[in-house]
Amino acid sequence: MQIQSLLNPLSEPLPPGRVSPQRSAPESTRPQSHRPAQARESSEHPSSQFKYDSLSTQRPAKLPKDAPIFKERKPRGRVNFAPYEAGTGKEMAAQHKKFRIFPVGRIGEYCRPIPYSSDKKSFWSKTGREGFEVFQYTFQLPGEDKKYTVMWDYNIGLVRITPFFKACKYSKTTPAKVLNVNPGLRDISHSITGGALVAQGYWMPFRCAQA
Repeated sequence: MQIQSLLNPLSEPLPPGRVSPQRSAPESTRPQSHRPAQARESSEHPSSQFKYDSLSTQRPAKLPKDAPIFKERKPRGRVNFAPYEAGTGKEMAAQHKKFRIFPVGRIGEYCRPIPYSSDKKSFWSKTGREGFEVFQYTFQLPGEDKKYTVMWDYNIGLVRITPFFKACKYSKTTPAKVLNVNPGLRDISHSITGGALVAQGYWMPFRCAQA
């Protein structure tokens, strides 16, 4: 026996037609798997078994804090300032359509209580109330997507005039200037700076807002 055969037994020549058990067979002689092609692909690419819809993982968009909330409620107390619906008036209906009023013909069905919580007690001292009981609707200017929310207290007639100034593209200081140039108007109006964001701004009596 040669020393080379002890160091490397596989180097010894084998009889013709015999394959060493420790050597791998050629690629062409390997047995093929009988699993379906789809099963083989799944094992090679595990991530392909799980496909998630990207939309299902997205969080729903949050509503702005000053967004209107339309929920059917019955009015609290006496309705002294009811909404003026278009009804059968063609001219008014055309204006409602032009400014995309919502909800058309059903404003009176959506009441909303807005509590007023602020360190300033001037509103309570002047009105004896701790919040607003409002009707509301939204409108859009022709050619614009932005919505403006109009609301007024149907018990005492205070109207939030802020959206009208915003729709006319006036600055934030303009409402205060209007109160200053009209003697006595500031005394009967209210500047709401605390509490719910949707109620913040200037409120004035119904007839003044109409003017």
